[in-house]
Amino acid sequence: MACIVTGFPSSIAALQFEWAWQNPHITHHIPPSSRISHATQKKRSGHPKRPRHSIQSLLSNLHILLSVPSFSRWPLEVRFFSPDVHKAWIKSSKGAIEPLRNSLPNITNFPSAEQIVTDSKGGETTSGHHGIEALKVAYEDMKPHLEKGKKLFNPDMKEACEICNQDLQHNSGLHTLCPNTDCGTITHMTCLSRYFLQGEKNKQLDELLVPIKGVCPSCKMEVRWNDLVKELSLRVRGQQVVEKLLKPKRVKRAAKGAAASQAIVESDDDWEKEEEEEDYINMGEFEPQNLEEEENEFKNYFDSDDSDTMSVASIASTKPQMRSGPVTQSRLITVIEDSDIDEDEELNG
Repeated sequence: MACIVTGFPSSIAALQFEWAWQNPHITHHIPPSSRISHATQKKRSGHPKRPRHSIQSLLSNLHILLSVPSFSRWPLEVRFFSPDVHKAWIKSSKGAIEPLRNSLPNITNFPSAEQIVTDSKGGETTSGHHGIEALKVAYEDMKPHLEKGKKLFNPDMKEACEICNQDLQHNSGLHTLCPNTDCGTITHMTCLSRYFLQGEKNKQLDELLVPIKGVCPSCKMEVRWNDLVKELSLRVRGQQVVEKLLKPKRVKRAAKGAAASQAIVESDDDWEKEEEEEDYINMGEFEPQNLEEEENEFKNYFDSDDSDTMSVASIASTKPQMRSGPVTQSRLITVIEDSDIDEDEELNG
C-alpha cells in the first residue's frame, strides 16, 4: 500500500469517496469539464467501461476529488507510505489547476534509508513502526480532553458561553470544550461555528455551516473543528467508550499472611492479555446497528449498474443459503397392532 486517505466522518462517507476515486469517469462529484479520465468502451449493459488506472491518473483524480465542494472541507488526511508515490504527488499537485487548501495535511510515513536493514534471508525490513501499523485508530490521544470534559460537565455546572455569555445547562444543548489543557472555555456549538467561520474570511461565508479550524476566543490557540466534535460526540453518545478509556489500570498486590513479603508471581503475558481484554473498546457499541446493512445496500446499488465487478458483499448475498449441519430424516412412528389372541385365551392360559 502506497497511499491512503483517512479522517472520514463515517463509513458511508468513506465508501462514497472510494467509489468516486475508483470511478472518476462517471462520478457526479467531478464536473464533466474537470474530468481527466474518460471511458472509451462500453460494457454489455451499455454503461461506460472503467478505464485503466495508472499511478499518475490515480493521484490526479485524488487531487481533483479533494478540491471539489463535496469533499474539500472534510477533515481528511492524505498519508503516503512510499517515497516514490509522494514525489509523484508533489509533481502532480504543482501542475494542478485547482490548488488544495493549505490546511489539508499531507503526512509522510515511510522509513528512511538508515531505517532499512537486511535480514538473514537477504530481505529488507524496517526498524520501527511505519505504514498501516503506525496509524492511531483509537482515542488514546484524547484522554486529557475527555477527562476535562467529564469534570466540567456535571449537573452542578455553572458555566456561561464564552461568545454569547448565556448560561449553559447540563444535558441541554450541544456544548464544545477547548482541548487546551490550560483552558476551560465552553461555548455553544453554533456560536463557535459562526465565530470560526468569520475568522476564515471565506467569500462563500453565507453558504458554509461547518468550519475547518479556528482560534479559541480565550486562549487564542488554534483548534481543529474535528477535534471539538470528536470530544462532543463521545461525551454525548459514547459514554461506555469514555468509561473504558478512562478506567484506571489495576496494580498488582502482594499476598497476605506468611507470603506477605513475596509478590504474586504471574506471567507477564497473561497479565497484559487480561488488561487488554478489560480495556478493549468495542467500536460496535458506538456505531449504528444496521451499518453493515447500509454499506451493503450502498455497494450493491452502485456495483450492479456502474461497476465492472460485483462486490464481495453482493456476490455473497446472491448465493443460495444452504442449511448447515446433518440432514435428519423424518422419524416414522412405530405402531404396535393388537394381538390376535383373544382375551379369554390370554386369561385362561
